[in-house]
Amino acid sequence: MGNYLTSRITAEKDAHVKQTSKNRNGRPGLKFHDLPEDVLCTILSKLPAKEAVRTSVLSSDWRCTWTACPRLSFGADDISKNVKGKPQRTQMFIDHVNAVLRKHSGRAVDQLEIKFIFESKLVDYLNNWIRFAMSVHTKSLAFDLAPPNNFPEYGDHYRFPFEQFTDNKSVSCLACLQLSFVRFEPPPTSFIGFPNLRKLHLHVVKTTRQDLESVLCSCVNLEWLSLLRCHLKDEMKVVRRPLSHLRYLHVVHCDITKIEFDAPNLSTFVYDGPYRPITLHHATKLENVRFWFRGAVFQHATASLLNGLPDVQNLTLQLGTQRLESRWTLNSPRVFSHLRHAQILLIIHHEDSDKILYLVSFLRVAPFIERLEVHFHGLYTLWFATDGPSRQEIPPCEDKYVNLKDMRVTGFKGARGQAEFLMHAVENAPAIEAVTVDTAQRLTDAWDPEEPTPRLDSAALDMVRGPLLKRLPPNAKLSLI
Repeated sequence: MGNYLTSRITAEKDAHVKQTSKNRNGRPGLKFHDLPEDVLCTILSKLPAKEAVRTSVLSSDWRCTWTACPRLSFGADDISKNVKGKPQRTQMFIDHVNAVLRKHSGRAVDQLEIKFIFESKLVDYLNNWIRFAMSVHTKSLAFDLAPPNNFPEYGDHYRFPFEQFTDNKSVSCLACLQLSFVRFEPPPTSFIGFPNLRKLHLHVVKTTRQDLESVLCSCVNLEWLSLLRCHLKDEMKVVRRPLSHLRYLHVVHCDITKIEFDAPNLSTFVYDGPYRPITLHHATKLENVRFWFRGAVFQHATASLLNGLPDVQNLTLQLGTQRLESRWTLNSPRVFSHLRHAQILLIIHHEDSDKILYLVSFLRVAPFIERLEVHFHGLYTLWFATDGPSRQEIPPCEDKYVNLKDMRVTGFKGARGQAEFLMHAVENAPAIEAVTVDTAQRLTDAWDPEEPTPRLDSAALDMVRGPLLKRLPPNAKLSLI
């Protein structure tokens, strides 16, 4: 969320520009204050709350114009930098927010955002501001609180007051909720949930598995859910009641042991963190999955995804500090029956350069794949590495990759495992239309722009040019970069 103050047409005079006298050219002499109130409020919406309030001194006509703006955002930037001392700045922030909210009493406020460093002095005021938001039927509420400088020695997070969400009419207006540095305690029996909440963003929220599940199960119409740095140290589990409307799930840098959701209409899932078991029940409409696993064995990560997300259609799998196993896992009873596009990003360590061909195990459980991208990042020692098995050692299988049409490999260093993987895929893809082999490390070049690239590119490409051309169908396109 940013600084929002958006307009609303509130009077009949706003429907048309006021009649004004004509200038010397015979054209209407339109003045700034002649604009309709909704246009003025739109202009004010581009200003921070503090600056919008200051427009009240321009003229008597402007005195109350800013109060018609239904989107309010307050942050530390609203306080003059000349104010020294944390207690003084906090008190000035409190006074500023209270003064603006008093002006808006009785008016609709669609969005309210509070962005400030949390301290215990703010608790009562934060509770009052939530009470105000409910009284004016706020649709979007954001408490973007930041931990103090001496956190974690400081103390606890702001306790979110579920007891204030008891009026059905007020709570039903809330569609978007963003919370940062708060803690959840068991909601009281009077808490009616968030029946019309569509979007929920939780950042550095302190809670338990049970309390989080209780809150999420009360969001029966939730469509978008993001959890960032929420450390449960337990399972993240929501199965007691299906999140039937959830379409987007984002879990990043959370200390958890497992993820399990019942979300039958989920279409996008993003996860970034340590390798953990993941299960999505009834997620038959899952289109896009992007995972960044840390500390995973590639074959284990693949098996986990196959068991928990078998219906994914587009998969991006990035593995950091991963390992490859020297074993074939080719006879899985389950396959990715809907997977059409896969993007695999691998950091190859020196001790894994002989295991690259074992990536074939992934192709065997993705029989309907149409487009495959494999992006390698390896050390200098990966250039022309000769370790590892040949493709002739792959256990035979009658099934071919009959739907594979487009294959792209980047970070190609002429390693035996890379070349053998390419040859195996092309030999078993009768409908292949395009193959791209790129020596650039597209995965991590942006991270280390100063890292020198050895001038071995052409030699690496020469070793696969002839064999690939011999095996590709006549009309297939080969691009060597």
